[in-house]
Amino acid sequence: MGVAPSVGVMRTLATLILLAGCGPELPPVDVSVPANVPLRDYPVLQPLDGLLEEGARPSRAAEAQDALRARSAGLRRSRVPEPTGTDLDARADRLRERADALRSAPL
Repeated sequence: MGVAPSVGVMRTLATLILLAGCGPELPPVDVSVPANVPLRDYPVLQPLDGLLEEGARPSRAAEAQDALRARSAGLRRSRVPEPTGTDLDARADRLRERADALRSAPL
């Protein structure tokens, strides 16, 4: 069985971890805002009721997602016949003939 670390050791470890996040590039605490920085008004606060209601409303994307999942399931169930070798050879010959005809057509 292992020995549980004491509360003091845990606090010290937590303090060291927090201090590790503080780097030398941070400005001192007593520095004020420079005069050349424009001061702005605080942003206007909005009531949260409307935002919370909007977040609870079902989205159009959820409806589209359901439709797409149903379509995907239908496509997975369908079986497309595999092409046979002779059909592809005949198609390749027809495409070559069409390409030759297009190359020889006057512009």
